[in-house]
Amino acid sequence: MERAREAGSNPAMEFAAVSGGDAFAAATLQVVSAAQYQLALMSVELDRRLFGTEIFVDQLRNFVLQHRRARLRVLVHDPAAAVRNSIRLVEFGRLLSSRVEFRAVPPARRLLREEFLIADERALLYRSAPDQLDAKHYADAPLVARSQLRGFDACWEEASVAREMTALGL
Repeated sequence: MERAREAGSNPAMEFAAVSGGDAFAAATLQVVSAAQYQLALMSVELDRRLFGTEIFVDQLRNFVLQHRRARLRVLVHDPAAAVRNSIRLVEFGRLLSSRVEFRAVPPARRLLREEFLIADERALLYRSAPDQLDAKHYADAPLVARSQLRGFDACWEEASVAREMTALGL
């Protein structure tokens, strides 16, 4: 990963350029491992190559079980596709429903196709669209992560519970 910095910004805005699916998947694991209290994930349909893998779900399980106050919030554009793509993640969320929540992005916000993962208002992995090969990984950028989290929180408040992801049985 190549280090870069936002134009005209301070060192706290430094990020690593991530290119390709494998690098993005590795960066997701780094963000999850950095979290202690909260993870916020926004995805169009929870790409199975990234969010449906056993290693990703195991990392989430470690996060949730190691920290008493840990919480995972997941916003998806297409809950039905997300269930098909990432059944491991969905089943994990069903088992730990007190700490894992799934919501559907409101229709008015579905034009935003960005995908990101935020850990503890500090770390952020961001790509502007699910089909993009390039992403930015901010390992320690609280200003950037908080700004992105504010947008996530606003969308979260408008979102409805993703019933497809919480119902028992498939």
